[in-house]
Amino acid sequence: MAAISATDTSEIVEVAVSDLIRLFNRPAVQRRLMADAGVAIEVGAYWALVRIDDLGVCRPSELAASLGVDASTITHRLQALERDDYVERLTDPADGRACQVRLSSDGAAALARLRAARRALFECLLLGWDEQERADFAAAAARLRAALRGEVGEA
Repeated sequence: MAAISATDTSEIVEVAVSDLIRLFNRPAVQRRLMADAGVAIEVGAYWALVRIDDLGVCRPSELAASLGVDASTITHRLQALERDDYVERLTDPADGRACQVRLSSDGAAALARLRAARRALFECLLLGWDEQERADFAAAAARLRAALRGEVGEA
């Protein structure tokens, strides 16, 4: 059996990762996760909650830059999250005209339920994998994530 070249391996990884992203972003998967978590928000709102949790108290412009979206997009998303009591607006102590956002206690609880639902889905997908296969995949995924973060300048 011939060895797989680095170019072939890169193509296999690119196709697999791209397809995984596409599949995980399918509405049916997102509806399942939201239903399992008992949370009704859009996928983009989930990622906003994740980034706010990572950043802590932040300005909307920082959040938009972190997510790679336009400020107007994040404004609408934050308004919806605030209406649902998932985020709180605060006055920026450095500039009273500006605001900051942070997760509310309801937002933190919703995010915890969403993360638990996502982990449960992964547990289901990894059924039948032995511990070494899981460990190898986890290490490879973490290494790929770190490399991509380096490429895009995200710490």
